Amino acid sequence: YGYDILLRLREKVFRDGALYFLYDRRTGENIAGGPSGWGSASILNAIDEGLAGIRDADTGYAVIDFSPRWPVTEYAELRYVTGYEFSRKFVDCRYVLTEKGMRYRLESPARRVNAHILLPRGRKAGAVHVNGERVCGWTLENVGESVYVNWSGPVRDAVDFEILFEE
Repeated sequence: YGYDILLRLREKVFRDGALYFLYDRRTGENIAGGPSGWGSASILNAIDEGLAGIRDADTGYAVIDFSPRWPVTEYAELRYVTGYEFSRKFVDCRYVLTEKGMRYRLESPARRVNAHILLPRGRKAGAVHVNGERVCGWTLENVGESVYVNWSGPVRDAVDFEILFEE
């Protein structure tokens, strides 16, 4: 549902050439009021924390809550970068989805990552690898109709998550 909202908003931006603060819920037209920058900040936050699932759980991304939801999109491969320009703290995330599994590479200043990774609908996790090593300390969590793989642990500079699907 959240991704659908972002897609509809993208259509409005392409149509209007701008992002407005407030839209009429019936017509979808700009009804003015408020600075448009506030709307942009809300959308960026929805993408950062909602879709890309990158949340700074400490300061300067020392701890990241990582809950990407890219499997709800049409993308099988992408790269997403976010961060704090002034402090030069950035998170670079790469995602690849195949028939056999999915992989995330997260480059950041994080020293700990708490991962809560959405599985594609209808897929089951058979194995989880972190930095190329098979791990046993992962769990599955059902949230509504969605299934997530959970893992938490220390990291350094970059971490690779690979989830292999059951056949």
